[in-house]
Amino acid sequence: MALFASITIILFFLLSNSLSSDILVECTKGSSSTPSSDLDLLEFPLNLEYLEAEFFLWGALGHGLDKVAPNLTKGGPPPVGARKANLDPFTRDVILQFAYQEVGHLRAIKGAVTGFPRPLLNLSAESFADVINHAFGKPLEPPFDPYANSINYLIASYVIPYVGLTGYVGANPKLQAETSKRVNSPLHLLTSFWLSIQTIPPTSGY
Repeated sequence: MALFASITIILFFLLSNSLSSDILVECTKGSSSTPSSDLDLLEFPLNLEYLEAEFFLWGALGHGLDKVAPNLTKGGPPPVGARKANLDPFTRDVILQFAYQEVGHLRAIKGAVTGFPRPLLNLSAESFADVINHAFGKPLEPPFDPYANSINYLIASYVIPYVGLTGYVGANPKLQAETSKRVNSPLHLLTSFWLSIQTIPPTSGY
């Protein structure tokens, strides 16, 4: 229950209610050789993969999948409120590497299942502030802004992949086909991401 509650909170604030529900319902199934239960478990994380890829690309580069890998969006709308973060050079380099990792993960999943177009993502500072306010149980003053500095961005970067990691860990034992398990194997990369975020030294001045 805790896992689904965490995922629901993140998706509620960062996925547009107007589009995400329709997209999830209209997922097209992939190869008939893959069990339908596997397809569902592989397709649902696409929501988080789109979210991570766009957040990291925009934070590091100031643009997203529409410029880096437009074929992966399948014509889905660009994210709302995303912008380049005020990152120190070291943090920017780390985030950029994770951004390209997420692009590769999207390609891997879409190579196994048909998937669906990129949902409308709300990556605005206000949306992240709502998530953090929910975590603290009260509004923060000043409001949390993930793009303001490296520390804030790392906090936001910690929250999203950790939820994804717990999702992959929970899904892996339920996958039936070996090919599905191989697609799901990048959870080790997410684990290393989560651990490496904790090792990044605080930047002076923040």
